[in-house]
Amino acid sequence: MTTREAAECLKVTTEAVRKMLKNARLEQAGVAGRTILIDAGSVHRVKRDGKRSGRLWTEQTAWAALFLLSGQKVTWLSSSELWRLRKRLASVSAEEFQQLARNRATSRRFRGSDSAKQMLSKAMAVTGTGLLADPRIASSFNLASGAGAFEGYAKAGFIDKNAKKLGLREDPTGDIVIRELNFVLPLNDGHVPTAAIAVDLQDSHSTRERSAGRAKIEELLHAR
Repeated sequence: MTTREAAECLKVTTEAVRKMLKNARLEQAGVAGRTILIDAGSVHRVKRDGKRSGRLWTEQTAWAALFLLSGQKVTWLSSSELWRLRKRLASVSAEEFQQLARNRATSRRFRGSDSAKQMLSKAMAVTGTGLLADPRIASSFNLASGAGAFEGYAKAGFIDKNAKKLGLREDPTGDIVIRELNFVLPLNDGHVPTAAIAVDLQDSHSTRERSAGRAKIEELLHAR
């Protein structure tokens, strides 16, 4: 689909479609001249999930859900808020969970050198495809290990401060994903909970990685 066709299908503006491409909610399929082509499957998935998932969680609630699903303690919500969240988690699917947790961060894709990726890995909390170089983590998602892509979380403003000096070029098909947080408390120790890694994999351009992320979320939801 073109950007205009996707906008018409989703009943949003073309600017909203471009934003969804930037944060990896929609997948770019290619380019025809100056026209960006969008994967039709991702458009229909957004349309379907948007209708059934309800109101998106705030950043704080999304991270609370990710921590709860990972079996980790949540300290930033009240007991009544946690009770409601646990009740909600008992009735969602992996696809709905991914949609509800969209506000966990603002994401942008880039291309850059291997040295830039190495510097990013030291400055950010690595997640998603960026962790698949670790055979142990890759195996836990039933994926083959392999280096190349980078994905990580950083405090809001990180991109503006560092993109130029690292030589990063914004590209919706790039293999560097930077997710900026306003609410940084959950990642103060630099470790990303399992559920967040899984949800981030669900945003991958790779069908296999998306499926692995979805399967892990389903596993964690059923284990509750």
